[in-house]
Amino acid sequence: MDDNKLTPMLKQYYAVKEKHPDKLILFRMGDFYETFFEDAHTASRILNITLTTRNKNDENPVPLAGFPYHALNTYLDKLIKAGLKIAICEQTEDPKKAIGLVKREVTEIITPGAVLDQSFLEGNANVFLASLYYNDPQKKIGLAHLDISTGDFLFTELDNEELVNELQRFRAAELIVDSTQAEEYVKTLPLETLPTITVFDSWQFQPQEAIATLKKHFGVTTLEPYGAHNKLLGATAAGAALAYVQGLYNTPFNHISSLRYYSLSQYMQLDEISRRNLELVRSIRYGTKYGSLLSVIDQTMTPMGSRLLQQWLLHPLLDIKEITFRQDIIQSFIDKSSHLKELRLILKEIGDITRLVTRLGSLRINPRELIALKSYLYSARNLQTKLSTFEHPQFAVWQQNMGSFEDIIALIEKAINDNPPISITEGGIFAKGYNPELDELMDIIYDGKSWIARLEEDERRKTGINNLKVGYNRVFGYYIEVSSANKNKVPDYYIPKQTLTNSERFISPRLKEFEAKVLSSEEKIKNLEYELFKELRQNLAESLPRFQQLSEVIAELDVLSSLAFLAWQNQYSRPVFTESRELHIIDGRHPVIEKLMESDKFIPNDTHLDYPETSIAIITGPNMAGKSTYLRQVGLLVILAQMGSFVPASKMTLPVFDRVFTRVGASDNLAQGQSTFLVEMIETANILHSATSNSLILLDEIGRGTSTFDGLSLAWAIIEYIQKYKHSLTLFATHYHELTELENLYPDIKNYNVAVKQWNEEMIFIRKIERGGADQSYGIQVARLAGIPEKVIRRAKEILKNLEEHEISPQGLTATIRKKLVRDVPQIDIFEILADKASENDPIINEIKEIDLNKLSPIEAFQYLQKIQNQLLGEK
Repeated sequence: MDDNKLTPMLKQYYAVKEKHPDKLILFRMGDFYETFFEDAHTASRILNITLTTRNKNDENPVPLAGFPYHALNTYLDKLIKAGLKIAICEQTEDPKKAIGLVKREVTEIITPGAVLDQSFLEGNANVFLASLYYNDPQKKIGLAHLDISTGDFLFTELDNEELVNELQRFRAAELIVDSTQAEEYVKTLPLETLPTITVFDSWQFQPQEAIATLKKHFGVTTLEPYGAHNKLLGATAAGAALAYVQGLYNTPFNHISSLRYYSLSQYMQLDEISRRNLELVRSIRYGTKYGSLLSVIDQTMTPMGSRLLQQWLLHPLLDIKEITFRQDIIQSFIDKSSHLKELRLILKEIGDITRLVTRLGSLRINPRELIALKSYLYSARNLQTKLSTFEHPQFAVWQQNMGSFEDIIALIEKAINDNPPISITEGGIFAKGYNPELDELMDIIYDGKSWIARLEEDERRKTGINNLKVGYNRVFGYYIEVSSANKNKVPDYYIPKQTLTNSERFISPRLKEFEAKVLSSEEKIKNLEYELFKELRQNLAESLPRFQQLSEVIAELDVLSSLAFLAWQNQYSRPVFTESRELHIIDGRHPVIEKLMESDKFIPNDTHLDYPETSIAIITGPNMAGKSTYLRQVGLLVILAQMGSFVPASKMTLPVFDRVFTRVGASDNLAQGQSTFLVEMIETANILHSATSNSLILLDEIGRGTSTFDGLSLAWAIIEYIQKYKHSLTLFATHYHELTELENLYPDIKNYNVAVKQWNEEMIFIRKIERGGADQSYGIQVARLAGIPEKVIRRAKEILKNLEEHEISPQGLTATIRKKLVRDVPQIDIFEILADKASENDPIINEIKEIDLNKLSPIEAFQYLQKIQNQLLGEK
């Protein structure tokens, strides 16, 4: 649009938009926030508000969409969740006092990865901003994650192939990069959900600038204590993340008090496929937390405990010492179960201290939140006392680390009213006795009420007007109201102010003098309380490290007591770790399904894998029998065990697995043009390349996405590859019961099946894993259970019978030929005859020597073998 045609207000808007072109501008105009041009179209679509135009009669009317200012939080929440970056442009002067155009300035910028206001945050989930720094994706990449709502700040360095998994593990709401080239690189990554990508100032990604930002913030001369020695790429990413959020908010970030380097080698690596297949934090069926492992094990009572539990679940441990420490604490809780219940009731009274402390550190906490903080500190004191009832030495350490907050409790108690306002500019915050000057001003206000009563009585007596009354409104202030019938009794010093239908209002010099005193006191009270609260907030912020340490202790206590309660309530047992490669589970149960089952009792199952005796278990059985459930169950129990939890089993022994790989269920990636089978093969290829002898592999129905013979051949070859080259403990579920032949070829491969009973033509699922392979697939019986019409079932049986006569084995033999070999041909020792003829320079032997076996198909080889056999039998 031509600038000359813009109104002064729209020119003001454009000036803001030019500074923030990638943000949606909420432009304050009186009692509304307005959006213009493309922003208006975006806001209208996302917020479902009316799109209108400004100056409708113009040749090019300006698109416009807005909402009332008091609904800001509601609409802002929707915009943030839609992944938008928002700039709030406020009126910075009183419109009544403005000369010309009202001054406006951007007072706050909110982006999806940098949210401080609790009303836009989920209590039990982190909201991370990610920062990516690399020069060459073929080399190491620096990656940092920062949650400004909690102060969690960590960084790492990783390879290009590890990046996708780590981005998906943290699920950052926003990712900052240093260039459009880096932005395009991120967009090529196979991420399930792409975060909001922001191209940030490239100079902030210069290593020296980023390091300087971190040093200045933490007040240090070296970053070595934070693990940044020789980690320049990761530290650069961290420095850029900090610079980004500092540029968004005009507040201190004192709560970001630490920075932590982590290595992928510290934790079991779980790729996104395994996290999804095992439904760790989100169920496949519902697409929400419900139905996931997290939904069952999350018995935490505080938001910070819930967030920490999710971190533990996604980062199972590799250090047996750390695992054992968690197990010992859980056992200590269980040993005192009655005290455990009481401790959990205390935890329930404690809210999100971490995010309150964040608001304190950023000097944004309000009076009502201080009252909440005081309440949480009371409960923390009771929690601290309760810890003495448990016997493990760590409880005494926690008691010590929680510290004492009697001084803080006393200060808030003395300062803040029991029911203060949220606003810090309207007064009514402080209790009587906190500040002498404030008390004096409050007395004037309080005495003013009695003064008014005395004035009213005095004026009635002087004038003889018995129904005279003194009132107040915002327009005129204080006034004296006299009925029309008594107007003739009004004294000369009354000054007329307003005439009503049945009365008239006046002011007097004495009343105006009082009014000036009261109004002056009210204004002074608001200003004084505002300054006093800022001072109090600043003083409390000096105790930030104490609050953060308290919050960390409570979160850890909450998670471990939650896991203890889970184990006690559901009869979980303590897993035992061994140095040998043995996985033994007795009476294992699926932790989620056993909770979701309303009527039936979950059938437990055993698992036995021990290298080199049984490294691979092939599990056969019909669909719906429970093979996939069994595989997921084993994976979930291993992950629970390595995060330090007890497990739903009578007994469990396991090694420390470096990775758990799963390929369970079919999943198309149509957006990238990938079929079910291609996705299956890509995921399987990743497992075959990445697995080690210390990995656990769980494969379900590999090969079912293609033709029967292709699928069977691939499944056969994949099992052989794992057995020969990977030596990983493996569960392989399949409907190809031909694969049970592998047990006869490899001593460390064992067959198992899911028990099924048949009654007439009905099938009963026993859901018990038994030794031995299934003798048939039961597909037609499953179809009957699913409600396939009986005519279809009968026809399928006829077709199956016909196909079985022509079925080809992995060796290339049809069923008919195999039967002929077994039944019709006399059982002679063909190799013994050939050995005798070899010494006679027999033409048959010479013919065999000349055959090029590489050019024979399996069926041609069989036919040639049959010819040789017939010749030998004929001679004999």
